Amino acid sequence: MGKWKWLFYLVAILLIGIPISIVLMSDEVTFSSTFSHTVISTAMVLVILGKMITVFEKRNKKKSFASDIGMIIGISIVLVLRFF
Repeated sequence: MGKWKWLFYLVAILLIGIPISIVLMSDEVTFSSTFSHTVISTAMVLVILGKMITVFEKRNKKKSFASDIGMIIGISIVLVLRFF
């Protein structure tokens, strides 16, 4: 499960980083707002999934996972508010 967590985080970083680097390197490339919202929302969902895996791992090891739950709730609120 730990490998999936890092894969989710890596894909989320790449989803944000690649379009940013393309726009910064080129003067003529622009992305539509729909594409931008989709990429950012997908990255947020991947981070939430990675945090959920962390919570399950910490729960099995009997460690505190309150901060991870707080991050999941916070990112979920931001994800929901992006649609309004």
